[in-house]
Amino acid sequence: MLQLGIFLHSLVVGFMIFFMAVVSPVIFKILDETNSGAFLRQLFPRMFLYGLIVMLLATLSTLSSQLDIYWIISAFSSIFFAINLYIITPKINYYRDEAKIGSPLSEKKFKQFHLLSVVLFILQLLGSLYLLFIYFY
Repeated sequence: MLQLGIFLHSLVVGFMIFFMAVVSPVIFKILDETNSGAFLRQLFPRMFLYGLIVMLLATLSTLSSQLDIYWIISAFSSIFFAINLYIITPKINYYRDEAKIGSPLSEKKFKQFHLLSVVLFILQLLGSLYLLFIYFY
C-alpha cells in the first residue's frame, strides 16, 4: 500500500508544479484582473478539494507503513488542503471583495491570508517531494 501512497504524492507534486509553472503565469498574462479573479475563485476550491481527497487516500494507504513519516506527512497535507478549502479561501474571497470597495484593512487581511495559503501550499509540496525523495533514494 505504500506504493499507492507514493503514487498519490506524485500526483499532488505534479498538479502543484503544473499550477505554479503553467496555470498561474498564464492566467495573469492572458486575463484581466476581474476575469482572473473569477477564474481563480472557481479553480481554487476544486484544486484544494482534489488535493484533500488525494491526500486522504494517501494517508489511508500509508497507515500500515513501518515508517510513520509517510502517513504523518500525508495527514498534515490533508489538513492543510482542508484549511485552505474551508477556511482560508472563503476569507481571501471576502477580504478581496471588501478591499475592492476601498477598505485598507481588508487589503491587508487579504494579503495575510493569501500568504498563509501560499505557505501551506509550499509546505505540502515540500512534504510530498520529501516523501518521494526518501522512497526512491
